[in-house]
Amino acid sequence: MPLPARTATVSRVTNETKIQVSLSLDGGVLPPYEPSDHFPAPEDPKEAEAAKHGIVPPKNAAHATQFTPTQQITVSTGIGFLDHMLHALAKHSGWSLAIRAKGDLYIDDHHTTEDTFLALGTAFTKALGARQSLARFGRGDAPLDEALSWAVIDLSSRPWAVINLGFKREKIGDLSTEMITHGLHSFAQAADVTLHVGCTYGDNDHHRAESAFKALAVAIRTACTRRVAGEVGAGDVVSTKGVL
Repeated sequence: MPLPARTATVSRVTNETKIQVSLSLDGGVLPPYEPSDHFPAPEDPKEAEAAKHGIVPPKNAAHATQFTPTQQITVSTGIGFLDHMLHALAKHSGWSLAIRAKGDLYIDDHHTTEDTFLALGTAFTKALGARQSLARFGRGDAPLDEALSWAVIDLSSRPWAVINLGFKREKIGDLSTEMITHGLHSFAQAADVTLHVGCTYGDNDHHRAESAFKALAVAIRTACTRRVAGEVGAGDVVSTKGVL
């Protein structure tokens, strides 16, 4: 018997940003974005009809769009390097993920980055649902050339984050390196998880960041693994308290 789909859609609207997320923790076809006046329907009638039933890859899609038989990924925040990192996170977590954002980038990258991670964290906990029959803990390690990073996650409902990536540059592309750290803190708060991410070594800040997101993806994929009937932990909450 197939396991229930773990999907969610989220819209986050503030005076500073408008963000929409569609997420499936197990890949596959994504649910459509929620209706929004901030993101008009496609002008093409066929595309507009298709958008009512799923995610339509945008025309002139940027680098962070990848549709395969098992995953649908498209990320457009207006910040290229952020798109790249979220694409990597989704790809290696086994997610399908669509994000579109309009933010006050004429000010800086802070609000758009923070709110994107908050919306993603909200979608994550919504898709995860009741925290039972889960591995709960996950660790990931990932290299990128000379850089090596690690990540540990606990689906604990105890939001906390310790992030130590040791960046040397102020920016990578148009993304402030401080906002990578702040974004991961924001994700942990909204997702209700305990998160530790570090870069052991690396000379190139792009490589340090990307290896960290890939390590986090591996950790998330492990922690979200479901226990099926007959396995130890199936139907249980993995906690001595009995609740998460």
